[in-house]
Amino acid sequence: WALVVLLKLHENGVIRFNELYKTIPSISEKMLSTVLRSLVTDGLVGRKIYPSVPPKVEYYVSEFGETLIPHLEQLKQWGQENFETIMENRLKNKY
Repeated sequence: WALVVLLKLHENGVIRFNELYKTIPSISEKMLSTVLRSLVTDGLVGRKIYPSVPPKVEYYVSEFGETLIPHLEQLKQWGQENFETIMENRLKNKY
């Protein structure tokens, strides 16, 4: 999930948790929270908290995280280019 979250943050820029959650329909709130916490800890994602009630929190790809984006984009492109082959292999090689 970390790669998906990083790419979504990169696409959307600064974004709040619920807005990000809506862009990834198959992820649970708990998983998104866990992944974001891990990415923030690793320094790949930044987190800004605003002193309001309720607290407003925004997430964004950090400067360090931006150095990873070109590699993720290449991986995404490879996956798109080879999607049909991967799906054919899955059908042929079911256990």
